[in-house]
Parts: sequence; C-alpha cells; structure tokens
Amino acid sequence: MKFLTLLIISIFCSSLMARDPISGSRFQQLSGMKIPQDSKSQWDQRYSRSNFIYGKSPAHFLSENYQYIPFESTVLDMGMGEGRNAVFLAQKGYKVTGIDISSVAVKKSYLLAQEFGVKIKGIAASLKDYKIEPGSYDAIICFYYVDRSLIGKIKEWLKPGGILIYEAHTTKENRSRSDEEGNFLKEQELLTLFKGMRVLKYEEPLHEKEFRSSIILLKE
Repeated sequence: MKFLTLLIISIFCSSLMARDPISGSRFQQLSGMKIPQDSKSQWDQRYSRSNFIYGKSPAHFLSENYQYIPFESTVLDMGMGEGRNAVFLAQKGYKVTGIDISSVAVKKSYLLAQEFGVKIKGIAASLKDYKIEPGSYDAIICFYYVDRSLIGKIKEWLKPGGILIYEAHTTKENRSRSDEEGNFLKEQELLTLFKGMRVLKYEEPLHEKEFRSSIILLKE
C-alpha cells in the first residue's frame, strides 16, 4: 500500500513538471516577485492597447513652433512613439523619419499616417545602436525621451544650420510619477545640454498642470 501511494505521488509530480512553463506575468502574480523586462518589451506592452495612449494630436510646443523648421526639410523624430508628431509634420510637407524601440508603436504610426493620408518612414530600432550618418537631417525633434548619452550624436546627425526642437518633463513632474529620475530633466538643464548651439526659444513654465522644459536650438 505504501509503495502504491509513493507511485501515485511520483506520477502526479511528473505530470506537473511536464506542464508548460508559467508565464512571467502569472509567475509574478503567484510569487510576488517582479520579473525585469527589457525596454522594448515594456514599450511594446504599453503600446499594445487599441487606442493611441498619447492621443493623435501633436505636442502643443511642436504645433506652435514647427515653422522654425524650413519647409520640406528632412526631419528625424527621436522616440517617435505612435507617430502623432511625425504625422503632424508630414501633413505640413516635411519628410519625416521616426525611430522608436517599439515595433508595435511603429506599426501604429503607419496606421495613423494612413488615417491622415500622409507618408512617413518608421524604423523599429534602438537609437543607441542604429547607425545614422553625420549631417543626415535638416531638423530633429525629440519629445519626452531623455537619453543624455545621445546628446553628442544629436548634434552630429544635424546638418549645419539644422534645427532641434526638444521637450521633456522636469524633475518637478517626477514628484507625482513613478518613472526613474533619469527620464526627467533637471530645472534649466536644457540650457546646458547642447553647448555650441544657439538658443532660439526656451520655455520652462511653472503655471501649467505639467512641469516641462522646451527648447529650440540652431546648429551653427
């Protein structure tokens, strides 16, 4: 009898081991342990919703100041996301390339471009690894994507006379968010990041609902 009981237990344990492995999210629910994800997976998951999580309208600072970019310029949209800013510029006659680490976001940017009847070039890649030749773009836009290691490359990617439009949240905004500190700009940090470029416009308002820092720069 004892032998039969041990045999049944052994068979039961074997059947458990033969099951498909528990998914990361299921394991997290059962164990309480957080499974680290790579950046691409995190953003793919965030953009996998059916709606456009940041909406379809461009950032206000861009729609208010896009005229700083000469007409029909080639523009790079860094961290393009679902394409709201890239599509807006394409509507204004610019030739836009958008790069984002999330392939899901890039697919959605094409859907948005199709909806508005324009064409953009979307690339699913990490800006840290993707090779861009120096002097490739007349203008670069970067909205709510902070990576200080790319500052030198941004200046290289611009042609002489090129325009940079950059905006991100400041650390004041971080008080109510769970994002890492590195994703936020220090107060007035934008004025010091792009040394050697001429400041055409700068804003860091304190009266709005969100704390942001915005700048337009010229590469001389």
